[in-house]
Amino acid sequence: MRRTSVIARISALSLVALSLACGQDETDRSVTIENIGGVTYVKNPKQGPWDSGGASRLRLVRDLQIGKLTGEDEFLFVYISDVAVDGEGDIYVGDRQLNEVRKYDREGRHLRTIGRKGQGPGEFQSIRTVSVNPLNELVVFDNMAGRISVFSDRGEHKETTKKLLAGSWIEPCEIFSGNNGYILFGKANGSPDLFHVFDAGWNETDSYIRYEASGDKEFEEQSLGFHPGNCCFRKNGDILYTKYYHDNQMRVYADRKLTQVWARDSDIKNAYEVQVYHDVNKAMSVPRDQDYDFKSFGPGIAFIGKSFQNSLGVFQMPDLRIVNFLSVRASRTRRELWAELYDPTGKLLSFSKLGDDVSYDIRCMDSGGRFYAVERKDFNKVIAFRLEY
Repeated sequence: MRRTSVIARISALSLVALSLACGQDETDRSVTIENIGGVTYVKNPKQGPWDSGGASRLRLVRDLQIGKLTGEDEFLFVYISDVAVDGEGDIYVGDRQLNEVRKYDREGRHLRTIGRKGQGPGEFQSIRTVSVNPLNELVVFDNMAGRISVFSDRGEHKETTKKLLAGSWIEPCEIFSGNNGYILFGKANGSPDLFHVFDAGWNETDSYIRYEASGDKEFEEQSLGFHPGNCCFRKNGDILYTKYYHDNQMRVYADRKLTQVWARDSDIKNAYEVQVYHDVNKAMSVPRDQDYDFKSFGPGIAFIGKSFQNSLGVFQMPDLRIVNFLSVRASRTRRELWAELYDPTGKLLSFSKLGDDVSYDIRCMDSGGRFYAVERKDFNKVIAFRLEY
């Protein structure tokens, strides 16, 4: 389950288990495998064997919506910043503007509201990330205060930490937890690493896996704080990671070392185009009618550009297959939702379009393979869906 616990490493899956999980009919002879410098590169074509001959394709099936345009206050949101699911299937929704977390059961019924705006213990200034630890406690990161608050599953405040990394700052987009502490996935000031380890007392003890730019270094290092990328801890303990600005590669780390790269051939060779401005005033004067998707600003620097494909989340399904959701640019105002499905060895099974003019921000998956996404079209809401294949 994503955002609940980091599962301890177990013995490697055998080739027999993998063949059972993948099935003999899923073999694609156009896949090539090379070993370069101790790293296994699995090179896939644009489409997988499921994409031809009437074979199984991926389909998105919505089965729940939390959020309304009008109605009861418990279902009206201003800006949803994150979603998490606990071991019972209950759903936590954090709102950055309201600075509260609402809890719903798996059918979408409101259970309670946790926290409020303020600076005291258990209060929030800007909710960034919500998570659940192995005790089914709610863990909330306040971006403005730079601290963590912990609540029981009944919403009782248990702990609020001091500012993490005093004198610096950290901006996690994921919080993974285990019995001995936490792993924060995201950007920390002055660190090139993606993962930051904290003990049970919220003292940083380690960091690992360095971010490496694949395009414009200034842009990627600055934007890493906003889109740190996507990852999941696989059931065998390996880390699967891909960049938010998706470069057609998935990276597998075992014992913190890069061991595999899964690549897919694509017509989209560059994930983005960007122009860097060291004159911020000049960047601010660029007309809105030009063809760009974003403006991003940092100290004395600005970026204007467009993204062609973004990874919306990487997940290991209950059957061990890996899905990577992609937002693909169709035009300046329209994006398509696609998904890559891989077998456990990195061979592409399918690259399927799930929706046209769909803008989902996919945040988590429960243990049964149900996904939870934020949709902002018309109004903020949470969409729950499943993949059928």
